Amino acid sequence: MRKFYEHTIMVLSFVLLHASIFAQETAIPLKQFTGFVTDKSKKPVENASIAVQEKNTVLFTDKTGKFTIKAESKDIIIIKKTGFHTKQLELSSFADLNIELDVALIDAGEDDDIEIPFGVRKKREITSSISSYNTANLPQIPMANLINSFSGRIPGLYIQQTDNRPGNDNANIFVRGRSSYGSSAARILVDGVQRDFQDMDLNEIESVTVLKDAAALAWYGLRAGHGVVLVTTRKGSATRSSISLDIQGGVQQVEKIIKPLSSYQFASLYNEARLNDNATPVYDNVALAAYQTGSNQYKYPTNNFVGDFLNKTSSVQRYVLSADGGNSTLRYFVLLSYFDQGGLFKGAKSNDFNSNTGFTRFNFRGNIDFNVNKNLTITLNSGGRSENRLNPGDNANPFLSALYNTPPNAFPIRNENGTYGGTTDFRNNPLGMLKDRGYNTVVDRVLLASLNAKQKLDFLTKGLSAIVYYSHDVSGTYSAGLNRDYEIYDFNTSPTQLFRTKTPLGYRSAAFTNNNRRNEFWTGFDYDRTFGNHSLKATVLGQRYVDASPERLDFRGQGVSGRVDYGYKDKYYVGLVTSYSGSENFPPHKRYGFFPAVSAGWVVTEEDFLKTSNLLTYLKLRASAGKAGSSNIGGNRFPFESFYARNTGGGGYTFGTGFSATPSANESSLGNPEITWETFETVNAGIEIRLFRNSLSLTGDVYKSSRTGILTDAVIPNILGQALGTVNEGQVDSRGIELGMDYTKKVGRFDVSVNGNILFSDDKVIAQNGQNGIPDYQKTIGNIAGSSLLFVSDGLFKDQAEITASPSQSFFGRIIPGDIKYKDIGGITGKPDGIIDNFDRIRVNKRDLPNIYYGFGTAVNFKIFDFSTYWQGVKGKTIDIQGLVNSGPFSFNEETLKRWTPATAETAKYPRVGLTDRGNNTAGSDFWRRSGDYLRLKYIEAGVSLPQKVLSRFHMKKMRFYIGGSNLLTFTKLDIDVDPEIPSAGSGDAYPYLKTYSFGLRATF
Repeated sequence: MRKFYEHTIMVLSFVLLHASIFAQETAIPLKQFTGFVTDKSKKPVENASIAVQEKNTVLFTDKTGKFTIKAESKDIIIIKKTGFHTKQLELSSFADLNIELDVALIDAGEDDDIEIPFGVRKKREITSSISSYNTANLPQIPMANLINSFSGRIPGLYIQQTDNRPGNDNANIFVRGRSSYGSSAARILVDGVQRDFQDMDLNEIESVTVLKDAAALAWYGLRAGHGVVLVTTRKGSATRSSISLDIQGGVQQVEKIIKPLSSYQFASLYNEARLNDNATPVYDNVALAAYQTGSNQYKYPTNNFVGDFLNKTSSVQRYVLSADGGNSTLRYFVLLSYFDQGGLFKGAKSNDFNSNTGFTRFNFRGNIDFNVNKNLTITLNSGGRSENRLNPGDNANPFLSALYNTPPNAFPIRNENGTYGGTTDFRNNPLGMLKDRGYNTVVDRVLLASLNAKQKLDFLTKGLSAIVYYSHDVSGTYSAGLNRDYEIYDFNTSPTQLFRTKTPLGYRSAAFTNNNRRNEFWTGFDYDRTFGNHSLKATVLGQRYVDASPERLDFRGQGVSGRVDYGYKDKYYVGLVTSYSGSENFPPHKRYGFFPAVSAGWVVTEEDFLKTSNLLTYLKLRASAGKAGSSNIGGNRFPFESFYARNTGGGGYTFGTGFSATPSANESSLGNPEITWETFETVNAGIEIRLFRNSLSLTGDVYKSSRTGILTDAVIPNILGQALGTVNEGQVDSRGIELGMDYTKKVGRFDVSVNGNILFSDDKVIAQNGQNGIPDYQKTIGNIAGSSLLFVSDGLFKDQAEITASPSQSFFGRIIPGDIKYKDIGGITGKPDGIIDNFDRIRVNKRDLPNIYYGFGTAVNFKIFDFSTYWQGVKGKTIDIQGLVNSGPFSFNEETLKRWTPATAETAKYPRVGLTDRGNNTAGSDFWRRSGDYLRLKYIEAGVSLPQKVLSRFHMKKMRFYIGGSNLLTFTKLDIDVDPEIPSAGSGDAYPYLKTYSFGLRATF
């Protein structure tokens, strides 16, 4: 934490010094202006913000709409109020200013812009299924992976965290569940082009928009079949200028780690497992007594590897300095950030190096919008980051595997003479892995740049513009580090055995790898025109992209996209979007596809029969239909080609009477000349409601979709002598209901908001090859995508008599009391046959992805205090705990103690332990499946903002102190102490699950 405090003091000193100088330099005489803000009916507008352009002066109107402001003549003031259109005014006299604001239509105000592909629409105009979230509503929690910040917050978006290791806390993203038994991950686009955003800083992001139905996705053609997440970076503003500073520190705490056994417990279980295998015990009473008393740590060690080499907490910190502002000609946003996440490995620091895992990241962002003249606007977005991932010389996962999977009595960490302990079976000494295997560092550098130029062509026709967009992204990896090795000795053998070879400290081989370049080019025309009650917006763009890397052939694609949106009287809307998109990964005659979609919307409350409703403020109905595609079908590159391998290294074919082989070629893969993309067809109907003077907002969507052309195994004769290829004959249908709610109310001096969303989804496999010749109860058709084929358990065998009276389970090998008993479901004739074999597995609708996911939260503001919390949960998720409990003798853990024994036959939770012939108890069955449903307190934050009287002394706009946390509380039905989202965390070779407690400040100047 000392490092955190040093960085904090240094940055604060710099900012306060800058503020002091700024205050002195700008201390010039100002004039006082008084004004009144009203609406069209002359009713005072309270709490409207009055800001001086490019100055730090901001104030608000009182109950009468009055304000008094000090400024210079010719200054521009900006008047803003939610629900009204923003107005700008130049100060030119001392007379009272009477300012009239125009009321904005619902969902058509200044803050209602929604990003769509290469365009912006007011929320009111949207007729497709799109959800948008502004990052200003996110808590300031120091997290390495930005994606996890949005978990549960956007309707239809499911984020599944898969790892916790510093710099590798990855996540999967799904839109509206799983609709394929192939790949289902959504595509991420940043500022319009494909980019990762998990390692961006939170303050770089303005909003995240999720495109869900065909009317929103068809624009991207072949690249949109599983949903698209549009990430928009922040821009400067012509109406404000500010400098912001964020300083955060925190502690990450280990949670949900399976506890290891003591040496006595392990030895006792090992002996028991040997007896169950009809073998003699290894540990005698003398050894067991020594393990209990700890009397001889060198001959009978009692290690706790997890406790000795894993800290319970690690540190995390984040610093961000950003500035934004501008005027009518130039607008800018710049950002610098630093993130540092420490590791949990205890004792990793030596005189030569620190081998603890860790992650540091520097981010840069610079976005500029420049009006070259009244007709030409150029936008330059640039961003970059440098990421440094540190790990022990053997890497983090092998080190964690050594901690979790080495028996506690395997060897002493240090022998009596100070050397490292080890055995012929266990040659990785955790202390040696940290102190004497060096370290490795992987540095990833990413540079992102895009240039967008928009030229008005009003001289041809009013509202017409030409657009050129080009992106250039490069990335590369540099790996280096230090290396050495150590010796281990086993003094419990005669003679003493030595393993490994000691080497001096030296440099690891440095290498540049993963060099990648991606370019994307769009060009075309945009049209935006209003004719009285009619509005017409149209865009046509041609596109081409190249994804290049030195070690492979380039990925290329191109196409044309078009969109037309028509509105009448701000209440009737119709949209049409199409694309003609292609990929070089398909055969020439099937390289391009046409993807159309239509949508329509009706603002019902604009009709006369609803305009006078006191309850219903706003009602919009919308519907869409169309199709999109997905070229991300998996398989080999150029799957339409048959490839051949040349045999030049020996072997081959023999001709004539000689015995030497002739170099030859053979067919290595069978191509499918008709292979094509997946097609995603969907119908969506939605409703948007505002009640009680806009305090309550409700949204709902009902959708039905069909995904065809999914790759499935080809059914061809084995006589061909070649591995089976794949064909586009799979189909999955899905449907669902998506709901959202937002309630905002002022209760006395409290501002309260409550929001939530939920998705109910269902899918079914309609077609998939490989179903012939198997029983109906094992077929995938009619079941969910990703269903499981499992044996049905019937408890544990209590005694040999029960085994003799039950169907034969010899298919798995030896069966004894304490093994899992399975039900006889069927046989080769489809009926129970008294034998347990593969015919007794049934298709079960269980998988690791939920069919229901939701989130809800609340925020409360009272004077200078604020509090917010957010919960996230899933239902329908299933996890397999077999590998966590019954993973083998060296991985015995606390859960293993609940195994079957003759004494616990009636209450045992798990089968008996064993070392060999364990196939019966490790087979896939419902015995090991558990509900992964959970409800989690994802974030909580409380803050206090300094009063304006204090801030004005330092020419500051805002100063807020806050504390918060993430993943602090989880409710689950699991009967095993693991995390339901990442059940493998803290076992096997996985990093433990982490809670985060944080504190920080945000200052705005």
